[in-house]
Amino acid sequence: MPTITLNKQDLLKQIGKKLSDEKLKDRISMLGTDLEEVTSKEITVEIFPNRPDMLSSEGFARALSTFIGSKEGLVNYKIKSSNYEVKIDNKVNAVRPYAAVAVVKGIKFNSAAIESLMQVQEKLHSTHGRNRKKVSIGVYDLDSIKFPLTYTTKKKDFKFIPLEMKKELTLSQILTQHPKGKDYAKLLDSFEEYPIWLDANNQVLSMPPIINSEETKVTEKSKDLFVDVTGLDKIAVEKALNIIVTSLADRGGKIYEVKVGNGAYPNLISEKVKLDINYANKILGLDLTHKEVEKLLAQMGIDYKNGVAKVPAYRTDVMGQIDLVEDIAIAYGYENFKSEIPNVATIAQEDPLEKFKTKVANILVGFGLIETSTYNLTSKKNQLKKMCTKMKVVEIENALNEEYNVLRAWMIPSLLEVLKNNRHNEYPQSIFEVGNIFSPKEQSRLCVMSAHKTANYTELKQILDYLLTTLGLDYEIEEVGHDSFIPGRVGRVIVKGKPVAYMGEVNPEVLTNFELEVPVSTFELNITELFKLI
Repeated sequence: MPTITLNKQDLLKQIGKKLSDEKLKDRISMLGTDLEEVTSKEITVEIFPNRPDMLSSEGFARALSTFIGSKEGLVNYKIKSSNYEVKIDNKVNAVRPYAAVAVVKGIKFNSAAIESLMQVQEKLHSTHGRNRKKVSIGVYDLDSIKFPLTYTTKKKDFKFIPLEMKKELTLSQILTQHPKGKDYAKLLDSFEEYPIWLDANNQVLSMPPIINSEETKVTEKSKDLFVDVTGLDKIAVEKALNIIVTSLADRGGKIYEVKVGNGAYPNLISEKVKLDINYANKILGLDLTHKEVEKLLAQMGIDYKNGVAKVPAYRTDVMGQIDLVEDIAIAYGYENFKSEIPNVATIAQEDPLEKFKTKVANILVGFGLIETSTYNLTSKKNQLKKMCTKMKVVEIENALNEEYNVLRAWMIPSLLEVLKNNRHNEYPQSIFEVGNIFSPKEQSRLCVMSAHKTANYTELKQILDYLLTTLGLDYEIEEVGHDSFIPGRVGRVIVKGKPVAYMGEVNPEVLTNFELEVPVSTFELNITELFKLI
């Protein structure tokens, strides 16, 4: 989890209240964060990944202020109209398609404010931005650029002076010679053209997600800023922009809209989320009134009236009413809940299906395969489009982002994503996972996958044969068609008359969609059904 370091005096100034070290320790620990240390000058806090809005000094101060009562309820940020305009070239769609932008003027910079800005960029990049892959942030001195701006792509021989350098480098050279370029080259090196921000004079602002230009860098004299966020996920990009601009506004900055196509950024309209108070009381074991809930949510920076909560635009973690219940619990104080021993009498024993899954996993580990663990939440794109197939998936109503907007209906896409993330490691790669799918009923599945230059159907059949033989089961394979596999190299596994698995060699188009350059063979076995046949 990310750790941030806060200037103690700066934090106290922002919250507008003097607190003793003991009080600080108590309140910060109860806020839903993990306090590491309070010294005479600094406070070190571990922030849980669900609260990226607290990764800046300003965001943390905002949350703490309402929690301790020095401020109350939802903070409303005004957005001023402007003539600032940004053009998005269609060429970026193939590389880094989403961009959100804003202008913030009149920022009261001091050393603490600059440190906070640098820190929140770094922490958002590594967490919310998944090491800049999903989201990257650029901040520029407004006086050094001329509107309208253009977000486009340029060929590898295009040149500009990157940050902290004195000479021009081509985009290719930046990826091989600049420290940041070498760190993040893998995010771009598969493309023929790279993303670039240009102003009206064709001056380069940055090469996202790698490096800014030296000519547009922010200094201690900067008061007016242009902010861009680019990435692969629209919702995540917009949320990151909201986190940055509201933090800058808390430093006295004025937010100005920037026109993008037919719309404008930023969008700081609070989201309305319904809350059933009876549901909340049942979960918490309390008997709260609407007035009490209103007061408690105000401590968390959320407005509430008669069953509807208004959630700030910078909060990424509130997707439904259970998240509001969590905020109510934090504000109520976990220390105030009465502990009770449940009125049950049971003798615990391991579930038979779980014992079976453990047995299956142990067999495969013994065969030399590496076990993986992936999320049940995934993207509709990975489940369907990239797999060149169609099926029903369970969609998330209030998905936080496009990367996690469905419950997986099968596991093969998840393991292909694992191979994609490890494609720079040596082959062969032989992996498996025992996990759950939802189609729409929850089931346990086993997915086994092998990737190397000669990976084939026969190899996976040997693993399947070893597994089922060890379990004392006979099987047969019938030829079928499936768009995700190579025709004629895919079969359905039948045990005691029941279809329990698909097995085959992955379609080259699917491999391309997952940026894989070696053959992959796989099978996915229905553990729930197989267990019934034992």
